[in-house]
Amino acid sequence: MRYRYGLQGMVVLAATVLALVFSGAALGQQQPGPLEREYMELQQRLAQAQHAAMENNPALQEQAEAMEEMVTQKMREAGYDPGGIMETLLAAQGRLQDEQLTDAQRREIVQSPEVMEAQRELREAQEAVAQDPEVLAAQQAYEEDLLAAMRSEDPEVDRIIERLQQIQQEAQRGGR
Repeated sequence: MRYRYGLQGMVVLAATVLALVFSGAALGQQQPGPLEREYMELQQRLAQAQHAAMENNPALQEQAEAMEEMVTQKMREAGYDPGGIMETLLAAQGRLQDEQLTDAQRREIVQSPEVMEAQRELREAQEAVAQDPEVLAAQQAYEEDLLAAMRSEDPEVDRIIERLQQIQQEAQRGGR
C-alpha cells in the first residue's frame, strides 16, 4: 500500500513530531501513573484494531487513499505544497529520533523556523480544506467505515473509545 500524505497523515506526523520532543524528558525521569498507563494501553489496543481493520479491508485502504488524494489535491488547489510540508516534518521527525539528543536540542529542532513554518502551513492547509463539502463527506464516510471495520476486529472498540474519552476528561479536570 502506498502512503499518501493527506490530511490524516499530516496530522499524525505533526503530532508525532511534537510528542518526540518531550519523550526524552518523560522517559526515565517520571514513571507514568495508573491512569496514564491505562490510557497508553487503550490507545495501543485501538491502534491495533485500526491496523487490523486496514490490513483486512483492501476496500478501506482504497477509500483512505482516495480521500487522502482528494485532500492533497484540494490543498494544492488552495495554494499549498503538501509534499514540501511533509518533507520538512519527516526530516524533523527523523532528526528527533536520535536518542543522543538532549531536550534542548529536541526543542531547537521543533522550534526551528522551517519546522514552525511547516506546522503553520499545515494548519492553514487543513483549515482551507476542512469545510469543503466533498472533503467532509469523504471523511465522514471513511470514519464510519473504519469504525465498523475496527468493531469487527475488536468488539470492545466502543468501550475503549468511551474510556479514553473519560480519561481525557479526568486529566482536563486535573485528576490523575
